[in-house]
Amino acid sequence: MKKFRLRNLFLKYPLLDKARVLGLAKIFKYGITAYDLTYRPLAIIPEASRPYVSCAGADTTKRPVHLKPAIYAYFHGQMYLLLALSPRHSMSLIASNSRDGEMIARAGEGMGFTVVRGSKTEGGAKGARGLLENAQEGKSILFPVDGPRGPFQVVKPEIIRLASMTGLPIIPLVGEARTRDLMKSWDKYNCPYMHTRQVRIYGTPIHVPADMDKQLAESLRLRLETTMVELKAKASDFYLVCPKTAKA
Repeated sequence: MKKFRLRNLFLKYPLLDKARVLGLAKIFKYGITAYDLTYRPLAIIPEASRPYVSCAGADTTKRPVHLKPAIYAYFHGQMYLLLALSPRHSMSLIASNSRDGEMIARAGEGMGFTVVRGSKTEGGAKGARGLLENAQEGKSILFPVDGPRGPFQVVKPEIIRLASMTGLPIIPLVGEARTRDLMKSWDKYNCPYMHTRQVRIYGTPIHVPADMDKQLAESLRLRLETTMVELKAKASDFYLVCPKTAKA
């Protein structure tokens, strides 16, 4: 007897699958936003990054914010950090063409981000064009440096090429939630608890020239990777080094 798989049911009935995608997108949109509004965040922002970074918490107001555009580099497993960035209407992110990517795209658009579709494995050229067009319009770009399939915390060269083509500086972004679960996935996806404290650490801008050889590109990639891994280690130790902050 053939084993029943829920996935096959959705593939057989497209309208049912569409309803599933729309429903989960709504859950992502309102559920994630509700979680984000309960967090108690602290941001550490270097002086050189202040022209690009607005605030530590969620963008809950419609006030005008005038910031320079940049490429925000984050690890795939820390996608929740994107909710700290604002104003969302001036930020662009990429979602895959997969069925799960459709849910992420709809939820992202519902939260105010501009979303382009594509990934390295499918529709990559189209996705890259979309990001470049958004950068030309003055939008910032949100980029998972080790996505979509890892290896874990290894920066891919695509972000260096993107920075070179757009002329935008790269701003590293890492964080740590005091209480959270880690999913058993390649990216060790972070799931912070409601009402938990968070620290978000921004790195100094990394500028990438328009013309560079392979050696310089690899040097900049390693520099970004080293910076993000070191900042992540500092974020992981933050509540051990600053116990009063954790309890405040």
